[in-house]
Amino acid sequence: RVVAVGDRGMLTQTQINMLGERPGIGWLSALRTDGIRKLIDKGRLERSLFDEQNLAEISSSDFPGERLGACYNPILAERRRRKREALLVATEAKLERIAREVFRRTKKRLKKDEIGVKVGRVLNKYKVGKHFRLTIEDSLLKWERKQQAIELEAGMDGFYVIRTSESSDRLSADNAVRGYKRLADVEQAFRS
Repeated sequence: RVVAVGDRGMLTQTQINMLGERPGIGWLSALRTDGIRKLIDKGRLERSLFDEQNLAEISSSDFPGERLGACYNPILAERRRRKREALLVATEAKLERIAREVFRRTKKRLKKDEIGVKVGRVLNKYKVGKHFRLTIEDSLLKWERKQQAIELEAGMDGFYVIRTSESSDRLSADNAVRGYKRLADVEQAFRS
C-alpha cells in the first residue's frame, strides 16, 4: 500500500479526491488555516485537548472518512506571536513614515492614489494588511489595528491538524504526525 504525503499546498482537496478514487493509495496532509478555524468555531478543537499531551485525535463532519490529528506546539505558538507582532510594528513604522511625508507635503499635496501606492508597497512587503483598517484620502493617511482579527488569528497560534485517509490500525496518530514532519527532510534534500 502506498501513502502519499504532501503539504497542504500540494495535496489540495482536488488531489485528495483523485487519490480517493484509486484503490491501494492513501494520503497524509495537513489542514489549511480555514479548516482549522472551522474546527475551532465548531468547538471540535480546543486548547484543553492538549493538557496532558500535544496530540489529540478529533473528528468532524466537515471531513468525512478522514482521521484528524490535532497538534499543539507551544514553541511554534510563541514564535508566531512574536513574528506577527514584529511585522505589525514594522508595518506601523513604515505607515507612520508615509503619514509624516503626507503631512509635510503642503505645496504639492499627495493625492489619494499616490498614497495608496506607497501604502500598498508596505502592505505587500509585510503581509499583515488584513490586520489594519486604513483611511486614505487626498493629503490624509490614518490607520488602526483590527484588534479582534489579530486576537482571532492569535487563537490559532501553535495549532496544526494532520489529516489522513489511513485507518488507525494502519497508521497511528503519532506516526501520521511523524510522517508529515518528515516532509521537511525531503524539502531539505531537494534544496541540497
